[in-house]
Amino acid sequence: MTETLDDELLVRQFNQGDDSVFDRIVEGNSAAIAVLANRLLGWPGEVEDIVQDVFLAAFLGLKKFRCECSLKTWLFTITINKCRSYRYKRMLYIRVFSQADAKTSLARAQAANETSMDSEVFERVRRAVKALPAKYREPVVLRYLQDLSTNEIAPMLGISKNALNVRLSRARERLRQDLAELIE
Repeated sequence: MTETLDDELLVRQFNQGDDSVFDRIVEGNSAAIAVLANRLLGWPGEVEDIVQDVFLAAFLGLKKFRCECSLKTWLFTITINKCRSYRYKRMLYIRVFSQADAKTSLARAQAANETSMDSEVFERVRRAVKALPAKYREPVVLRYLQDLSTNEIAPMLGISKNALNVRLSRARERLRQDLAELIE
C-alpha cells in the first residue's frame, strides 16, 4: 500500500511539471527493467535499447497513468510489450534477410554472451528457458526469475490467473523434459 501511495505522489509531482521525478523513477527501476528484458529476450545484446524504449514510452505515457497498479507493474507491462515487439521485428528481419546473415549475427551475439558465462549448467538452463515459446517463457521469467506473484503476473500478460497457472505448469513440464539429465 505504501508503494502505491509513493507512486501516486511521484506521478502527481511529475504531472505538476517536476521532471526530476522521472529521473528518480528511472534510477529506481532501470536495473529491474534491464534484468527482465534480458531474461525475456533470451539474453541478447539489445537490452539497453529496450530499456531506453521502455522509459521513453513511460515518459510519454506517465501523464495518463492512473495508479491502478504500482509503477513497477506498469513498467514491467511496458517491458513485456517492448520485448514482444522486438522479437516480432527480429523475426521479420530474419525472414527478410538471408538466413546466413541472421545466423552470423546471432552467432556473434551468442559468442559474446557465452564468454561471460562460467557455468555449463547455467548455460543449459538458460538455453532451455530461451527455447520455450514466448507464451511460456514470459510467465517463467516473471514468476521464477523476477519472483513476482501470480496475482501480479496475470494482469501484466493480460490473461486470467487460471491460464497463467496452466502456462506455468506446461512450461515446468517442458523444462523438466529438456533438462532431465541435469535433474537426475
